Amino acid sequence: MPVIATNVTVKVKLHKGMEFRNENADNLSENNTLMTRPLGNVTEESEITFEYRMKDASVLAEMEDIDLLTLKEIPFQTQIQYTKLNGMKCVRTITAVQEISNDREEVEKEAKIDILAVNAAQQASRLASMGQF
Repeated sequence: MPVIATNVTVKVKLHKGMEFRNENADNLSENNTLMTRPLGNVTEESEITFEYRMKDASVLAEMEDIDLLTLKEIPFQTQIQYTKLNGMKCVRTITAVQEISNDREEVEKEAKIDILAVNAAQQASRLASMGQF
């Protein structure tokens, strides 16, 4: 598969009530709400995944501007910085909002199994490369 971009770096910004999990600490900043992951060269087949979760209830309770009872959605933002093959430097920003649900059955029913499978394979590969079998 031919390379379509070089020097690719992905930044993902989470809501301050959330945090990344199972991510290299060197890639995290801003109280674990900003992940910066250098990817290098990418092809049309390149995929990345990441995991996130709500922060502990004790941490959330200390945040005066977050009310979990009224919180209905969480914003996310991704910035992709890359160099096209012609040398042009580009940035693409994607902003989205995710609804919150307390209905585990509903969430599990709507889960995208193919994405979860890719993440499981990437996590297993990362752990194996660190010698954790």
